[in-house]
Amino acid sequence: MTARTRTAAQTPVPDDTDAVPPWRRHFALLWSGGALNGLGTMTFTLALPLLALAQTGSPVATAWIAAAGMLPRTLLQVPAGVLVDRVDPRRIMVLTQIGRLAVTLLILPPILLGKAPVLLLAAAMAVHGICSALFITASSTALPYVVPPGHLADAVGKNEARSHGTQLTGRPLGGFLFGLAMWAPTVFNIVMSAGALLTTLLLPRQVRTAPAEPAKKREPFAEEFRAGFRWLRRDRLLRSALVVCTVTNAMFQTVWLIIMAGVTDHGFHPMLIGAVLAATGVGGLLGSLIAPHLAERVRPANMVALCLWAWLLPLGALAWAHHMDPRWLMAVLPFTWGGIGFIGAHMNVTVGTYQARGVPRHLLGRVLGVYGLFAQGALPVGLVCGGYLLEAVGAHTTSVLLAMAGLGISVVFTALLAALKYLPAPRGRRAPVAAPVRVRS
Repeated sequence: MTARTRTAAQTPVPDDTDAVPPWRRHFALLWSGGALNGLGTMTFTLALPLLALAQTGSPVATAWIAAAGMLPRTLLQVPAGVLVDRVDPRRIMVLTQIGRLAVTLLILPPILLGKAPVLLLAAAMAVHGICSALFITASSTALPYVVPPGHLADAVGKNEARSHGTQLTGRPLGGFLFGLAMWAPTVFNIVMSAGALLTTLLLPRQVRTAPAEPAKKREPFAEEFRAGFRWLRRDRLLRSALVVCTVTNAMFQTVWLIIMAGVTDHGFHPMLIGAVLAATGVGGLLGSLIAPHLAERVRPANMVALCLWAWLLPLGALAWAHHMDPRWLMAVLPFTWGGIGFIGAHMNVTVGTYQARGVPRHLLGRVLGVYGLFAQGALPVGLVCGGYLLEAVGAHTTSVLLAMAGLGISVVFTALLAALKYLPAPRGRRAPVAAPVRVRS
């Protein structure tokens, strides 16, 4: 760590002069808990929409089941950020894993009996999604307290690799387990939640080693609620990145539905569906190995523009795939989904590093909550709208419309990003953390 990096830290973080510094052990526990949490989530959230699709045969019903796991957790993003800034992250992580265990244990008997109504599946997805979102927010908030500032880019990259690694293994595993028995993914999720709970309990009792905010009278809840919005409003780069992530997240949920429908229509085994969807994990895992190095060398605004244009390649391939022989479709679909994940890893690592370094720690939970409100809120909207669009015009036309929309968005936002007056400092320097008009994410 350089002297400048140590000075920039807002609360003391143990340095890494020891042979085995404590922060590395704590980060390993934090990382492992997130991996178990993500692996269980991937199998569970794949199995329940597949169960709904098997029962109803409707892409709209499938979309609503998947959206049920996203919408409540999205609406609670900002309150969750306030909560995480008030309460130690470890406590929230423990409680959310207990909640996940409870909901999966309650839904298991109806699934075992083969009498799990769609409304019950939707409710289980909603509660499970809320617990997962709280866990992820708390874990992200804990990261800068556990990891020294000079290692944050690498830690964010490892977290991104973990996310894509769980997709790589969790989705085909979820399809395989669902193929064996409809109840198997739920049992697997119970085991993963118990493991995540155990690793979280092994963390220090107080992750936040310093007061969450400067010593002063705590503001009313409503004022704290607005603080994340104010920080976001003053950061032009973060606002632009947020709009990009919101729009593309909605589009990619429609891509997900096209892939699900395409593979299902051809009668492929559920494990093969999971394997195709796991391609985003392969691409994301590869991307997360490269992204931390680029995050230190390429300006975030430039990376956002590059990601937008790069996404046109997999979207174009998807639009063209419907002109091919069906056998080629099984090659193009993994390329499309994997390419989206590879490019998305660069976007996520860039924005995540930018947030972890620039946002004051006593505000980080709220800023993450506001960001998640919009970026994650696009997921259920994209699913539901994509489901109706897919039923109305078919997979081919929907794919062409997505590619055209991607081109238009790339042109518009490249122009907007080029017009920014504020750009982060070049390699080797940091942009001001507390600039009055230009706030970092």
